[in-house]
Amino acid sequence: MQFRSHLGRDIDIRHPPNLLLIAIMLLAGGIALVFWLNGGQAEAIFFAPAYAFTTWALLRETDPDHNWTALVSAILAAAWVLTGGARVSVLALGVLIVIGRVITESTGRRPLMTDLVGLLLAAAAGYTAEGWIAAFGLAIALYLDDRFTETGHPVQIWVSAGIAAGATLVATLTSAFPDTLPRVNPAIALAAGAIALVLVLRDPAEPITQVDARHKAFLRQDRLHASRSLVGVLVFAMSLLTGEDAEGLVPTLAALLIVVVSNEIELVRRRRL
Repeated sequence: MQFRSHLGRDIDIRHPPNLLLIAIMLLAGGIALVFWLNGGQAEAIFFAPAYAFTTWALLRETDPDHNWTALVSAILAAAWVLTGGARVSVLALGVLIVIGRVITESTGRRPLMTDLVGLLLAAAAGYTAEGWIAAFGLAIALYLDDRFTETGHPVQIWVSAGIAAGATLVATLTSAFPDTLPRVNPAIALAAGAIALVLVLRDPAEPITQVDARHKAFLRQDRLHASRSLVGVLVFAMSLLTGEDAEGLVPTLAALLIVVVSNEIELVRRRRL
């Protein structure tokens, strides 16, 4: 039986940008294999394709009008892992993607009951500090999505609460929370805070991308702004709670910085038209 979803969507491999993504992932995997066989890197480099994909997918939700930003971010993320850069939980990054999709509403449809039940599994991301923040952010995203609509969905609010409570329980049982206050990486925290502030204060350019649903409406600017803002704030929170491990957020911060630059370029370009 086919699983029905209003959040999931297929990737058209015939679309040139998607073909480029596949090429980036295959190349990253090939390079990782060569490095590993030569004994130059640990097995962690095999996360390079996953980092490339999750970073690309996050940018497709937070900067849907531009394919180049997602592809450049994917290359940078893969290169970061291949060169031995620190990593954060891929599952946490996956939850950030869902957050972007829920608030941006890029599919153009409200989550089905099956979607909401499936989203409860996001609580499992709470086994890391960054995963707990992402899961808690998803709970906020579901609440915001419910507020954006004219007709609320009581079940969605309950699922939101369930994710927040579940992620906190998982974090507690797995000792994801640090016993003492983490030693914050000043450079990462300052960069994350500055990027988050810009994402909150600057309105995105009016989207020209249409939703995936049949009615082919354009994405809403207010939803896109809320999506970018929440993701930026969550990454900033991750930079504080992960402490010295915050270096693993560098690829994500680079991707969000590209979003900021892309938006400013687009605003300037439209003013000149």
